[in-house]
Amino acid sequence: MYFLFHPISTLNHLAARLVADQVSFIISLIVFIIIALNYKRSFWQGVDESVSKWAAEPRGSIVRNISENFTIFGNAVFHIVFSIALALMFFLSKHNLSIVFGILFTLIFSWGLNRFIKLIYKRTRPELLHSNARKRMSYCFPSGHVMASISIYFFCAMLLQNFIPFLPWYLIAFILSFFIVMSRIYPNHHYFTDVLAGIAMGAFCLNICIWFYFFIGLV
Repeated sequence: MYFLFHPISTLNHLAARLVADQVSFIISLIVFIIIALNYKRSFWQGVDESVSKWAAEPRGSIVRNISENFTIFGNAVFHIVFSIALALMFFLSKHNLSIVFGILFTLIFSWGLNRFIKLIYKRTRPELLHSNARKRMSYCFPSGHVMASISIYFFCAMLLQNFIPFLPWYLIAFILSFFIVMSRIYPNHHYFTDVLAGIAMGAFCLNICIWFYFFIGLV
């Protein structure tokens, strides 16, 4: 009954539990390990090939048409500007350095870990690219846009939910992350397993960053 009277609040709470929970932390780690050890096997390669061909099919879709426009919200430069601006806002309004350190740690840890993992696997990007998409030259496993976006936006949602509680920040972060995922799949910048691994590691990083934030807040 609560969902019928408070659907937005319920979905907001569900979005928070999907990524910022001890169970999701364990599941995300297991999922990443499974994909990391098996993405070269025939089953996962078949899944990647099928999704890549599906994404490359010429058909009309609102999400497809605007998917490249969502790429900027998963870009490292945008994340840097967004994180610094939010950190300054919290510092000037709350005068709390632990919040500032938490935001900056999330930014650095998410992108740093992603670059480290990419250098380990050195997986090249798909050959099938949307005609309007620009070819990315870096490695693709796991997706940095997806991984960093989940950890950064949901961590900031946790902070903003306490600061401006009348807006469903977790739900906003979930919707934004969804479109960033689509912006990786439709233009074929990534294999499907890159995106799955990015989602898993994004949830993993988020939980680590939350623990770090509460730890420095107690010191």
